[in-house]
Amino acid sequence: MSAEAVQPHAVQSDTGLAHGSMSQLDVMAQSVAAIAPSAAAATTPALIAIYAGHGTWISYVAATVVVLLVGLVATKFGRRFASSGSLYSYVARGLGSGGAFAAGWGLVIGYTCISMIGVVGTSIYFWSFLGTIGLTVTGTFAICVMLAIAGIAAAAFAIIGIKISTRVGLVLEIISVTAVGIVLITVLVKNGFTGDTSQFTLEGLSFDGVTFGIVLGVLGFVGFESAASLGAEARDPHRAIPRAVLGSAALVGVLYVVAAYTMVVGFGTPEALTESGAPISDLAERNGLGSIAWIVDLGVMASFFAVTIACINASSRILYTMGEEDILPRALGRAHRSYRTPHVAIAVVAPVMIIVPIVMVASGVELLNVIGYTGTIGTFGYMLGYLLMATALPFFLRRRGEASPLSSVLAVVVVAVLLYVFWKNVYPVPDYPFNLMPWIFLGLVVLGMAWYTAIRLRKPEIVEEVGSFEEEPVPPGELRS
Repeated sequence: MSAEAVQPHAVQSDTGLAHGSMSQLDVMAQSVAAIAPSAAAATTPALIAIYAGHGTWISYVAATVVVLLVGLVATKFGRRFASSGSLYSYVARGLGSGGAFAAGWGLVIGYTCISMIGVVGTSIYFWSFLGTIGLTVTGTFAICVMLAIAGIAAAAFAIIGIKISTRVGLVLEIISVTAVGIVLITVLVKNGFTGDTSQFTLEGLSFDGVTFGIVLGVLGFVGFESAASLGAEARDPHRAIPRAVLGSAALVGVLYVVAAYTMVVGFGTPEALTESGAPISDLAERNGLGSIAWIVDLGVMASFFAVTIACINASSRILYTMGEEDILPRALGRAHRSYRTPHVAIAVVAPVMIIVPIVMVASGVELLNVIGYTGTIGTFGYMLGYLLMATALPFFLRRRGEASPLSSVLAVVVVAVLLYVFWKNVYPVPDYPFNLMPWIFLGLVVLGMAWYTAIRLRKPEIVEEVGSFEEEPVPPGELRS
């Protein structure tokens, strides 16, 4: 692949977004909120324990390592290049316009689907909270109203301003982590180190079980790279974004490992954990915290709402960049004059993330199944973006004259791991209707690539613009520590 094939003809700088408005804390908040760590920590250990048993915490340790490797790939780009296009712009510098569009489209699918999970999760836990205070809400119409309110509120925060929305997300995550943390600490204090060493002696452990647990664990981190979409708005993005990407993965990984270990301790056995539909709430009841169950519900609800805002922020900025570069309709590349946010792109994403869950619920799909279906499709979108980013890394560094064997090895390892994760999600073929999810995702990708192909054939000069928007270029050989 020649340098000319992937080098945009001219570097341009975005002028519509709120440049330099995001501090390191704000940028970190975006990645943390996009992961929704409290919501994931409260639910996914029970799923992983089905396969990994006493090795659930080991699966999370390994998953954290895998995600940190992906994060290292992202930082290789982030220290040299910043743009609101996130991985779309990264991949453009290594694989050219086709790979970039596929990565960007995949991430938009991922963020949009995970925002649907946020809307549904917010509604589920708000519903549960109402029950704990004696208010019973029933009926499909009422649920649909909750979904609409959650989605509209999240979109409103995203439009009002990136700093406001990320800080709201940060506050909500602090509340939710605190709520979950109170339960976990109580369990550890009461039961934590009472001589049970089964989780350290790896009693009854299965290699295949722990390995599949790693696959599920990796999926709990998707969205950690979303700070990269703030390339135009972060102060000193070449430092702030890499720190946020790696820092969020490390912090959340610690939370997951502690949560997995503590939940198995609290329930006594992995089998008992897997039988719980609401592990954190059940642990609260078991350990004398039943009176604050409503706080736990509000905390997890806050985490789901935060991820909704974060996903809207990230997806809209990718669409905004693609609109600026004319690979998608130019209207998407417009920013609000007062709020300096991509309000047109938000107005495109928000209805989809609201209407799809409402249609599914109105059609009789259970709320938890809505999460399962949209989460599966969304995860494939993230993984496509990560895979193409890792593939692009050696080409990107070689063009800058900064290629190294270590970076090439890192790219190969990440590509191999991500391909394995893909494979384990499609084989053995899952039961219906999950067996349809890869095909639905593939159909969405084909739809996007058909658009790209049409644009390329009709206006070939436009593809030269892909990846051309950059903030504060870093010359080859110069890096920000």
